[in-house]
Amino acid sequence: MYRKKTNKGLLIHYHSHVDNRYKRSLIRTMFDRTKRLSSSPDLFSKECYDLRKMFLKLKYPVKLIDSIFKTFHASQDQNQSCIKPVDSPVLITLPFKDQKSADSGRRHLSDLGKKIDRVLQPVFTSRKISEDLKITETKPSLVNQQCVVYEFQCNSCDSNYIGYTSRHLHLRIEEHKYSVIGKHLKDKHNQRPTNLHEQFTTLKKCR
Repeated sequence: MYRKKTNKGLLIHYHSHVDNRYKRSLIRTMFDRTKRLSSSPDLFSKECYDLRKMFLKLKYPVKLIDSIFKTFHASQDQNQSCIKPVDSPVLITLPFKDQKSADSGRRHLSDLGKKIDRVLQPVFTSRKISEDLKITETKPSLVNQQCVVYEFQCNSCDSNYIGYTSRHLHLRIEEHKYSVIGKHLKDKHNQRPTNLHEQFTTLKKCR
């Protein structure tokens, strides 16, 4: 059987955090693939020997490999015409927690399937690392930001003021009540600079 030079035999390791059912299915699938692609019994035997060595390198138990191969070999000798067609199984996606939970979930689905006369097959999915690495910190509000370039836009005219502060912006806004901004509101619009936060926006975060 031809293999690309880039083929490294990288399959699911036996100690991977994956349902054991998938590991057994992988062995059966590889044997079935080899059977279909082999043009003679001798070539099939040779490929099975290579598969066995590959799974041993991936730490699969010898008894497990040999047991699945014997079952696969026996199934090939059965009369396929005796197999009755069955309905397609209903696939149910479940999160994979551990092997004990997976086996328990499979038994419950099997019992439920017998009651409703359907084949319920679980499909276990592993938790992605990205789900645990999501940023949960809330984005700081305008007044809690620091090291920013900000702009003051007067609500009563077109006057504006652009500045920079390395401290928290709300501290700088409080100081502007007594700066040229506060003076502008008093002299031009006869207003007391009590609530200036609504008139400030952040233009750029510097770091």
